[in-house]
Amino acid sequence: MQGSVMSKIGRTLNRLEEYVLFLMVLQMGISVFIQVIMRYLFQSAITWLDELVHIEIVFLTFFGASLCVKYSAHISVDALKKSVHKEPYRSVMEVLNHLVMAAYVSIVVCFGMKLISAMTTHTHYTPTLRIPKHYLYVVVCVALTLIGVRSLLGVYR
Repeated sequence: MQGSVMSKIGRTLNRLEEYVLFLMVLQMGISVFIQVIMRYLFQSAITWLDELVHIEIVFLTFFGASLCVKYSAHISVDALKKSVHKEPYRSVMEVLNHLVMAAYVSIVVCFGMKLISAMTTHTHYTPTLRIPKHYLYVVVCVALTLIGVRSLLGVYR
């Protein structure tokens, strides 16, 4: 019962993440198309739309990396894995790869949270949208945490 509930929650979160990423890519494509039309036909640009696309690129990069971990399409030491031909050793290399990735992102998240807490005392804003920059860094830390969790889940696969 508990396993089925957890797998149901996991599937729901996976679908939600993929759907949100799809909508972001779609919206980003439409925004870039509108920007091109505005710049070349009307010689005027929508500045906030340009800034929004820049922010979305960062979000897509980090959440896309999380999906890469989920589908085992992330960066790994392929040459080292391919040089190991026996199955038990290859599995050990895979587990080690996931553990190193989880350790790395946990270190980056720890330092990122320290940076965010330091930034909250002197708030900086994005130029056009006036979004506090520490909010943007929190999203990066959330995505990196998701990468770490997926890496640890990869150990159990």
